[in-house]
Amino acid sequence: MSITYSCKQVAVLLSQAQDEPLGMLDQAKLKFHLSICGNCRNVEQQMTQMKELMHMSFAFDDSLPDKPDKQQSAKPAAPDS
Repeated sequence: MSITYSCKQVAVLLSQAQDEPLGMLDQAKLKFHLSICGNCRNVEQQMTQMKELMHMSFAFDDSLPDKPDKQQSAKPAAPDS
């Protein structure tokens, strides 16, 4: 049994951690790997920033007034003569 994960395994765990809680062993191995690997710490930081930006974007989108339906904004057809 390895004491740490590879960078590839860490990338998968970082992604998984965005969606669901990790088990204690995964958390410990992830934390250890991040303590010794600057590249993976950068990836973690980038993923966190992307998640925050997406939340901000969706929050901003929700604050905008509703856009009219295409059907409502479509011009009525000219009557046949």
